Amino acid sequence: MISNEIGRKLEDFWKNGIPEFVPRLDPVDIVPNMISSLIGSRRAGKSFRALQVADEFLRQRQVASIRNICFLDFDNPVLSSMNAKDLLDIQKSYLKLNPSFDMKTPSLFIFDEIYRIDGWENAVIELSRNRNWKVLVTGSSSKLLRDDAAKELRGKSIGTEIYPLSFREFLDFNRVHADVGSTVGQARLDSLLESYLLWGGFPALTETQESSKAKLLREYFDTMILRDVIQRFGVTQPRECIHLYRYLLSCMGKGVSHKSTYGYLRQCGFHIGRDTVLKLLQHSEDSWLFFPIPIYSSSQKEIDRNSKKNYCIDWALANHNSPVWDGSLSRAFENMVFVHLKRRHSRLNYYLTKSHRQEVDFIVTGNSGRPSSTIQVCIDISDKETLKREVDPLVSTAKYFGVKENFIVTRNEEQYFSSEGVKIRAVPAWKWLLE
Repeated sequence: MISNEIGRKLEDFWKNGIPEFVPRLDPVDIVPNMISSLIGSRRAGKSFRALQVADEFLRQRQVASIRNICFLDFDNPVLSSMNAKDLLDIQKSYLKLNPSFDMKTPSLFIFDEIYRIDGWENAVIELSRNRNWKVLVTGSSSKLLRDDAAKELRGKSIGTEIYPLSFREFLDFNRVHADVGSTVGQARLDSLLESYLLWGGFPALTETQESSKAKLLREYFDTMILRDVIQRFGVTQPRECIHLYRYLLSCMGKGVSHKSTYGYLRQCGFHIGRDTVLKLLQHSEDSWLFFPIPIYSSSQKEIDRNSKKNYCIDWALANHNSPVWDGSLSRAFENMVFVHLKRRHSRLNYYLTKSHRQEVDFIVTGNSGRPSSTIQVCIDISDKETLKREVDPLVSTAKYFGVKENFIVTRNEEQYFSSEGVKIRAVPAWKWLLE
């Protein structure tokens, strides 16, 4: 019976306790009568971030003991076969296993990957109605932030996005505390940035032998496609899906459109419809695998007319899965900057200048809807022509929109300069990522 399996899983969790973990830095909001959610890609660390919340509840004495925490992982084959009606047994099983508990006993319910159960929303809403019970769910679908988490959750949930490790977290996971003010410390950080660029920010990679890291990244990518796209969405053309996503890996930081991807697949000999390609592109976003960012414009027509720049949840997936990767880290460098910006800012675009259509890699838009900062990404600006190519569009854009914060993120060069009254800061990536 499902209730017996629930009981076994809870008893195992209470017996084994919370495993050791390295704390993540992003705060998670747990609000009474609201459903808190952790949303992010597979292997980004959602489960351990949820367990970190459980540990915080215990340390802060928000719950009396670990038995006040109901943790269930719906990646489990038996639990994933549950239906909405079965979910109602969770509360009964939890209280049955704790005879001294009642509806007034402070408790924390954590449901890992519960979105796999159709109709899960009503069950967690019912739990959240009790002010003494806090509810936290996790999921690998960006739709949990939108309409997929159903109309029932609107106004009743608060979400936190979980990304692979930031550079600061990467240092924590590698137990590095370098002195940024010393030459030795800066050299150490620069060396670690090289590793971060090559292997990315998936937490498990920090504990994996280097000889096995590339294999693990290939397994991650294959599993993301199979479980988070093909199986979840019932994709009927899996070969085309896999081919498309490998193509997108080769397009990191480049413009991609529905038309161009459709044309590419047709040129490769695949018989696939335009609507199917559009769905596959949407699935790649919903599964937190790829992120397209549009051009910045006040004209919807111009936004629709221009391609979206394509980025991956973790650049190391492209490093070790792209069919055309040549060992260069320039695309990974730009993708790394993108992910850092994405975790901090909800509105992110690229821009083409009005006069010469020169590209600004990233524009951050403030609450006013107007650009608040511009960012160029260039590994090496020692060449004068290269520097001019990066500076000219920054200057043009900053003057046009009145932007005061303008950056060029470099591999290891730092300088401040002005051009036509526009102040620009070139900053090493390791320093920029830690600010």
